[in-house]
Amino acid sequence: MKPILKKTLTHGGIILFFFLVAAIYMSPAFDGKVIQQGDTLKWRAMAKEQHDFYKKTGKYTTWTSSMFSGMPSYLVTAPAKKSVFVEIGRTINFSRFGYGGNIGVIFIYLIGFYVALIAMGLSPWLSLLGALTFGLASYNIIIIEAGHITKAHTLAMMAPIIGGMLLILKKKKYLWGGILFTLALGIQIAYNHIQITYYTMIVCVILGIVYFIYAIKDKMFKPLLYGGGVILAGCAFAVGANASLLFINQEYSKYTMRGGSEITVTPEDLYKDGEAKSIAASNGLDIDYAYAWSYGKGETYTLLVPGAYGGGSGETVGTDSEFYKNFRQKQAPLYWGDQPFTSGPVYFGAIVIFLFVFGLFVVKGPERWWILLATILAILMSWGKNLMGFNSFLFYHLPLYNKFRTPSMSLVIANVTMVLMAVLALKAIFDKENPVDKKKLNLGLYISTGITTGFILLMMVFSGSFSFSGVSDVQMAAQYGNQWDMIQDVLIKDRKSLFMSDSWRSLILILISSLFLWLYINQKIKQSGIIIGVLACLVLFDLWGVDRRYLNESNFITEKRTQLRPSQTDQTLDQYAAQFNDEDYRVFDLSVNTFNDSYPSAFHHQIGGYNAAKLRRYQDLIDFYLSRHINTNVLNMLNTRYVVTPRQNGQPLVQRNPEALGNAWFVDAYQLVEDPNAEILALNELNPADTAIIDKRFADMVQGKNLERDSNSVIIMDHQKPYNPDYVVYKTKTNKDQLAVFSEVYYAPDWRAYIDGKPADYFRANYILRAMIIPAGEHTIEFKNEAPLFHKLDKISLIVSILFVLVVAGSLTLYYRKGKKETINSPTSK
Repeated sequence: MKPILKKTLTHGGIILFFFLVAAIYMSPAFDGKVIQQGDTLKWRAMAKEQHDFYKKTGKYTTWTSSMFSGMPSYLVTAPAKKSVFVEIGRTINFSRFGYGGNIGVIFIYLIGFYVALIAMGLSPWLSLLGALTFGLASYNIIIIEAGHITKAHTLAMMAPIIGGMLLILKKKKYLWGGILFTLALGIQIAYNHIQITYYTMIVCVILGIVYFIYAIKDKMFKPLLYGGGVILAGCAFAVGANASLLFINQEYSKYTMRGGSEITVTPEDLYKDGEAKSIAASNGLDIDYAYAWSYGKGETYTLLVPGAYGGGSGETVGTDSEFYKNFRQKQAPLYWGDQPFTSGPVYFGAIVIFLFVFGLFVVKGPERWWILLATILAILMSWGKNLMGFNSFLFYHLPLYNKFRTPSMSLVIANVTMVLMAVLALKAIFDKENPVDKKKLNLGLYISTGITTGFILLMMVFSGSFSFSGVSDVQMAAQYGNQWDMIQDVLIKDRKSLFMSDSWRSLILILISSLFLWLYINQKIKQSGIIIGVLACLVLFDLWGVDRRYLNESNFITEKRTQLRPSQTDQTLDQYAAQFNDEDYRVFDLSVNTFNDSYPSAFHHQIGGYNAAKLRRYQDLIDFYLSRHINTNVLNMLNTRYVVTPRQNGQPLVQRNPEALGNAWFVDAYQLVEDPNAEILALNELNPADTAIIDKRFADMVQGKNLERDSNSVIIMDHQKPYNPDYVVYKTKTNKDQLAVFSEVYYAPDWRAYIDGKPADYFRANYILRAMIIPAGEHTIEFKNEAPLFHKLDKISLIVSILFVLVVAGSLTLYYRKGKKETINSPTSK
């Protein structure tokens, strides 16, 4: 058999095997079932308004009115980007075929890591083992169950990006390395989870610095310059083809919670006497909010022993558990770590940790150092508030770092790097061309086995001094009162039991792996394929077993059960609206977690909702006037026509608010204020029906004009059918110029105003709303969400995508023509 044909068949067979692994794990998907993913259901509710409009018109909007009184929809559902990487990404993760949220996720994990290892020069079988080890790591499976699908897809591209860089910098294969790097980076950006891309960038910078140091040491400047040029070109293509996604997010983030806050006052300033309390303005998230999900230092032990900290906040327990015996429930809050709650542990596999330590002794060159540095940094970053000196420095000084939250997510870096080190350690053992001295291999094996198993035994011995209680126990103590001591005793017994059983489990897996490696190193077993096969079976047994605790057949439900249906509250709201002829109103739903629940947004425009990137000014409004202290005047200016409150029996009560000011109104006067602090505080005493609060930055819009209200003036919304969030129309009739306030969220980058078809100025009023001077007479006022930057960048994405395809096609043509010419002119061909 020809070598090329053999390689093709081998790779094809392995790819088919990956598909079978993914299909077997997600087999209920073939029966039409879907995973009950909480975040996916939240997203469906958030995106319903846009999807409904798309079904009617074939177009997506770039604004949604369904939550927070209106906000940009770039991070909910946006129009398909004109990027080649979007199309490739949707194909390789099976989204195009309807399996992007289940089978496609595991498949892309496996194929992505496999391609990376092949690029690094590993054999197909060792690459297969590495891919299985990475793809089935617990965090990667748990985020599928949670519905963090974009995160999963983005994470799958980390290894191929690194593989492309190593092809360029290590193997000097600029063409193939450049193509792999650019494709993987472009697809990763297109998947749109910027935090994972940021972590990837950190790894790439560390890798680049280490190779730069080695290039200086070895005086290899020319290849380094070539390689750097290829990498920069790849970045330019990847970023350019995703320009509409990246730069619009950058623009939008400045106005969101991630962009910081203009104000330096707090809600407490409204409700106390004396001098106002001052806080510093910021350009990012609040550090306490950003670091809420910080991995505990001790909790890092779960990388080696999955159940060391109780597993998940709703851990599945057997009928022999103390919790089941006492309460007859199969899910228990066993997690006792430092995070508020978690779906499960970050577990890479006991065998991976053992081989990682082994790799530190046998892997040489730059790989040892960049992998070690990236791993250490990832773990330190994951500790967040539990290593505040180090992490607060990063938060305030590392560019863009304060835009992200959930420090524990940085462990995705360690997931990639530790598996890479593990397979490189195996490569050092199996490498016949550059063999490592047997004594050195044995010494490394003994030390790594001793360190990992010894650490497990030590933890087991000292476990008697552990409290087996954590942050969540404090919350549950308040919930259960006098019963808590008994409940906690039961939980502690199960936590101890899981700690010990999983410790023994990891210990045995390490010893078996170590034994087979010893047999190979000392030539008791001479076929490397046997060892790889044994390790693959152990990895599958280990990771598959842990993964099934958190994602199994019980997580699948019929598609019908995931459909959004109007609740009884929604039906009551519709009945009231029909009775009173209410159109385009908002609802303040206090029967749910108002500002952390997206489900009510599916059928009615909400004052609340859920989105991780809501507008900063709207969050200020929530903090000051809509959460602890509810200001009815603020509700009225937001056109809150209905309020839903919980009754004592738990059933929601729908009440109509006759004081809601409607979609727009004219005011008698305006009050100019100095700055955002004064702007937000002035709302406390404001009667929005009569007066508008205006920042002095917009003073030239109103000063010197007679804007006294004409009682005969009329302003009404011209309701569009179908309702289009990107287009709002009003009809006005006045005898003199008037100051109108619109119950529409102010977002100047996207919205344009027109009077009778001609561009018109508008400005911000009441901290969050729009205002405009309406001239005398009868007029049509239009607000259009034109999103100019978004559409301009879309064209750039298309142009760069076409250019990338042409460059790749041209480069490959030249490459193969050159190869063919060299073959014809070689001595053996004559």
